[in-house]
Amino acid sequence: MNLLKDKQTINSALWAAAGDAIGWISELTDEQGLKRRTGDSYLVHPVGWNRKIGGYSGVTVRLPAGTYSDDTQLRLAVSRAIRDNGEFDIESFAKVELPVWLSYALGAGRATKWAANNLLRKDTTWFSNFYKTDGTEYINAGGNGTAMRIQPHVWSCKDLPGKTYTIPVIKDSLVTHGHLLAVCGAVIHADALQYALLNSQPVNISTLGRIIDDLSSLPEKINSVYELKNLWLPNWEAISNKKLAEEVERIRIETKEFLSKAVEAANKFSEPSEQFSASIKALECDKDSRRGAATNTAIASSLLCFYFKGLTPYEAMITCVNQLGTDTDSIGSMAGAIMGCYNEMPRWDIQDSQYIIDEAIRLNKGSQGIPSSSFIYPNINKWVPPQTQSDSLVRDNAGEYYVLGLGKAQALNEEVWKTKTASWQWMKLEFGQTILIKSKVGDIKAIDTPVLRNSEPMRTTEPVMVNKSSKFYDNDPQRKFDYEDTKLSDLNIDEITTLLIKDGFNEQKVGHFLIELADKKGIEACIAFAAIIGKAFVTRKKKQ
Repeated sequence: MNLLKDKQTINSALWAAAGDAIGWISELTDEQGLKRRTGDSYLVHPVGWNRKIGGYSGVTVRLPAGTYSDDTQLRLAVSRAIRDNGEFDIESFAKVELPVWLSYALGAGRATKWAANNLLRKDTTWFSNFYKTDGTEYINAGGNGTAMRIQPHVWSCKDLPGKTYTIPVIKDSLVTHGHLLAVCGAVIHADALQYALLNSQPVNISTLGRIIDDLSSLPEKINSVYELKNLWLPNWEAISNKKLAEEVERIRIETKEFLSKAVEAANKFSEPSEQFSASIKALECDKDSRRGAATNTAIASSLLCFYFKGLTPYEAMITCVNQLGTDTDSIGSMAGAIMGCYNEMPRWDIQDSQYIIDEAIRLNKGSQGIPSSSFIYPNINKWVPPQTQSDSLVRDNAGEYYVLGLGKAQALNEEVWKTKTASWQWMKLEFGQTILIKSKVGDIKAIDTPVLRNSEPMRTTEPVMVNKSSKFYDNDPQRKFDYEDTKLSDLNIDEITTLLIKDGFNEQKVGHFLIELADKKGIEACIAFAAIIGKAFVTRKKKQ
């Protein structure tokens, strides 16, 4: 195994969590607010602090030093959803991880919470999550909720120079955020992280400019994914009243302009802390209009790393988190992921550091084709998500705790924070993550011991060459179609549907593969399959 890459991935993951942990303390507050939270008006390392959770009627909790927020929670959720072969199990991420995350989310943004809530609906898929609520709408969600969680796609990438992580990053982003600012910001940050892994240094200004210019290739990449091209894109363009390529180009130009303004403002100063502060103001990261915008945050995190290149990551983090009134946890977390690629691991105590290390090692093994284990999710076809935030924590008949979708858990202590209807308690999941989970006051719901499906590697989506002499391809009616010999592992959806169309929409064969897809790949694959077959059938019928 590549030990340097292993060390880089571990330190990148730890510094990302460290930046989140210290940055969350000062996120979107002023000097007085910081003093209320910590008793001090300046941060130099993670400290214990007070935080109200559960909304207006929630509880105030004393959080230990090093506690991370939704940035790291969702990063770990993405990590679990990446199989041992590098494939992103987007269905499990969208339909299991996100709905369950609502029960233990800390510091979560509105868009991601509404997206997760909407995914509770049986008819909502990862590519059709067009939620709309009072004040929050999918197509207007362009914040950091995507960019701050996509690092595992880069850490697990088998072809870093070829940037094969880009499509998983795009798909991951579009599960929750429909404004292309979010997608573009996620891709910019992914490319900055890729550069740091390959070169053991942060991107410079000119390289960051080229990364932004590369956004022009996004429409082509989006159109290369069947579900996005044929199902997501028509809806997105109709609802947003925008064209994909035109909107990406507008964002590219706007982002280049913001970068120029940030660099111009920073050039007036010589001290890295002053340069960063000037860039933050030029990027408008301290204003409601752009605070939390994914593209601006991606630029800010990269510039922070560049300005502090010759200094320690501690100095960079302290400058970042004391830039009050900004999205300090996301900037710090994204910058931490980059700085970890060329620095030693942080000396700070960080929540779940061993689990973070274990996941980093697993992802790095996957990037090098070394066998490891995949997280065991429930069977997606039988999965029933918890319908409220208080329903995720359950007990089996033996009194053991379980978090639905994630497995067995154990209470860490007796301390519980309660309102009239809800309570919060620290639990440790059997794989090593700790969560402050919400549940109903009173008896926890008792269920039969949850049955999880066996962990099995996902089929690669790389095209498989079809042998034209195969039983399936041969249209000779005298030859028998062998259902047992022709499996989904042999062909991808595009090839299956192409051959079914050529075969004249044989009903038995269509039904066979629909059932195979439902069993092996889930409802989203069935929808994509049915859409291709249905569209082709209607088109052919019109020509007859």
